[in-house]
Amino acid sequence: MINAHVHLFTIQSIPERFFGLRFIMKLMWSRLGVRVTRILLSWVGNVLNHPQIDRLSAFAGIGAHASPREVFELLQGYYPPDASFIVLPMDFEYMAAGKPKKSYMDQLDDLKQLKRDPHIGPRIYPFVAVDPRRPDLLQLVRHLVESEHFSRIKIYPALGFFPFDTRLDPLWQWAEALQIPIMTHCSRGGAYFRGPLSTFPWPKEAGPKPKPGTPNAKWTDLLSDPSGFKYVFQKYPNLKVCFAHMGGTEECRKWLSEPWPKHLGQTNWLSIILELMKAFPQVYADISYSAYDAQIHPLIDVLVRDELIGRRILFGSDFYMVQQNMTERAFSIQIKSLLSNEAFHRISEINTKQFLCREKPSRNDPFYTLHS
Repeated sequence: MINAHVHLFTIQSIPERFFGLRFIMKLMWSRLGVRVTRILLSWVGNVLNHPQIDRLSAFAGIGAHASPREVFELLQGYYPPDASFIVLPMDFEYMAAGKPKKSYMDQLDDLKQLKRDPHIGPRIYPFVAVDPRRPDLLQLVRHLVESEHFSRIKIYPALGFFPFDTRLDPLWQWAEALQIPIMTHCSRGGAYFRGPLSTFPWPKEAGPKPKPGTPNAKWTDLLSDPSGFKYVFQKYPNLKVCFAHMGGTEECRKWLSEPWPKHLGQTNWLSIILELMKAFPQVYADISYSAYDAQIHPLIDVLVRDELIGRRILFGSDFYMVQQNMTERAFSIQIKSLLSNEAFHRISEINTKQFLCREKPSRNDPFYTLHS
């Protein structure tokens, strides 16, 4: 099986103002600080009898490991010995939250070492996190993919850019030509750009600029809106893209619970993703993190059984972020119990291998036969 969405970076890679106040991250960068933080969280969790706080403590404990190698050793303990993982780094250096203790290039060096390890390397597919503000981006990506056996590309628009940013055009052109798959973060919340809205470039394609005073945590959601990829596909219709998290738990719940006036289909992120999957045979979605919520399990079951959509749904957990809601093993077991053996094998292996493959869909692909 292949888990299509995991992270191995440690707290050392998170910038100093990620949690607002610099001293919090400075504290978390030290082993002693993490121990103190976990003790405090555990104490508060016991006093308030709040399981979410206990899970947050466990999450902090994983991120506090000394190296991505240690995090991987923990991760593999949750899975069969032959399981593989798509590893997604994060480039936090342009989110206007200060500097991390460990640079993004250090993150990449760690992944290079893991990929060269004869025992770990065959089990991981490291992606390259890209940001259009990073100098010489295309050269960096090409080197890692062509010379260091990095598999594909990861973007996280909420960190401060739109997917249709023209600075990404050379990368998208190259990726389309070689069928290099792209994973894009697609849910509300998570990490986000901390700089001022007033100086943030706002293209006309993005619609009206948010009003001054709109919190960053809210307006940066617009950067991850999957409808932004409609402009990308206009230029690069054969680009292979996976929308992580299926748009997020919140959007999946809305899709299930709200009636269907015209505007819902135009604005609901899951609706947009499904429309793109129906329009383009190389568009995928993974269920990472969002699938912790039992409320959307019937939806996942229906989508996986859909003849057109189900061939492009991927199993992913979002380790170790999902630890804030449930353990890694509990996440994978509940998805396996939800689906038939054949369906789980399809989303955790067949579909993922198809996504990783650098080939265009065959004309015999069910996408074309069903459309005809």
